[in-house]
Amino acid sequence: MSDPATFQYKMVRAIRRIIAITVFIGIWQVLVGNNVMSPLMFGNLPSPAEVLETFITVSQKPVYYYHILVSFGRIIAGSLLALPLAVFFGLLIGLSRLAEDLLLSIFDMLRPIPQISWIPVAILVFPSVEGSIIFITFLGAFFPILVNTIAGVASVNPSLIIAAKSMNATRLQLLRYIYLPGITPNIFTGFTIGIGVSWMSVIAAEMISGKYGIGYYTWTSYTLMAYAETIIGMITIGAMGTVCFELTKIIERSLLKWREEIGG
Repeated sequence: MSDPATFQYKMVRAIRRIIAITVFIGIWQVLVGNNVMSPLMFGNLPSPAEVLETFITVSQKPVYYYHILVSFGRIIAGSLLALPLAVFFGLLIGLSRLAEDLLLSIFDMLRPIPQISWIPVAILVFPSVEGSIIFITFLGAFFPILVNTIAGVASVNPSLIIAAKSMNATRLQLLRYIYLPGITPNIFTGFTIGIGVSWMSVIAAEMISGKYGIGYYTWTSYTLMAYAETIIGMITIGAMGTVCFELTKIIERSLLKWREEIGG
């Protein structure tokens, strides 16, 4: 596909997205403006115009950006702690039947437990609220990365392993040159999913036990009946999650350029 054609294709997609968002906001305005109360009570919501007006005021307050930075910091800390540990245990379970028998059953038992259910335990175990919230974000990222790493190990081409062994490759060389390149796409898939789960986890944790963070801001706004600010908090959470996804994609494309070169 030529460059002009690629540009035109991207522009068409961008226009579609803008139209979709515009239609969504328009429907929101019509439902609120006409005080529609059935089947759902849309009339109780603030209108897009009210939200925009409130956002102009809120965006001038430094504390709003502090809430955002605090939540970002927790997500980064929890995700970066989860990444090496999840990859390590994923490789261990994927490459060792003994490790699979000893560890996988434990992880499979813990994995279905919702992150919000861990909040009371985290508060009891960790000496600080901050530590407990970061632990919740850690759990959110850990299990998706773990599961995808294990799947990545299982999907490595056996022919590559046989060929490497025929050339007397050591276990370390197999790990470095066969397994790690092979599972990297799976790791990024797990990390992307984990980031999303971490956002849901940190927001819930901040609502219950936080003093700062965009989740705390959103919940506090609701309890104070500042509903426009509640909507602003929700939109901010969505925007922050989108930024994290896009950053992950950029890093993935940068590290996996070799796949495009081989394919091209």
